Amino acid sequence: MFTWLEAAYWALAGGLCVEGLELYARIRRTPKWSWRTPIPQGLTAYLLSVLIRAGVGATLAAAAASSKQVAGAFAAFGLGVAAPLVIEKIAKVVPIPIEKDATSPATAIPPDTEGKDGTSSAIAAPTGAGGQDDVS
Repeated sequence: MFTWLEAAYWALAGGLCVEGLELYARIRRTPKWSWRTPIPQGLTAYLLSVLIRAGVGATLAAAAASSKQVAGAFAAFGLGVAAPLVIEKIAKVVPIPIEKDATSPATAIPPDTEGKDGTSSAIAAPTGAGGQDDVS
């Protein structure tokens, strides 16, 4: 049985492979390469970015394996490689709830868009998953 930990390790390897290839390309493009500043922000920022990217891939693959969505090493490796794209696509699909808070002008809903129940008519409710727009 393929465990979430194995998936995380394979995804970590996939993410690090992408980072290694990117570093290789950066070294080849730059005439005077410096380990002290592999990116303009410095070595610490570079290492932190690699750690974050690899960690996101490992977490994504572990979550997918825990829910039985990933059954093999190649799929987990692929999730590690594609983690930024997968997270970006998930973030575009998942709605972010907007809370009505009178103290914060950034989250306040203009009065002309409020419905009778206090919800905003400007925010579309999800349809197609048992919502009111489903026709049975």
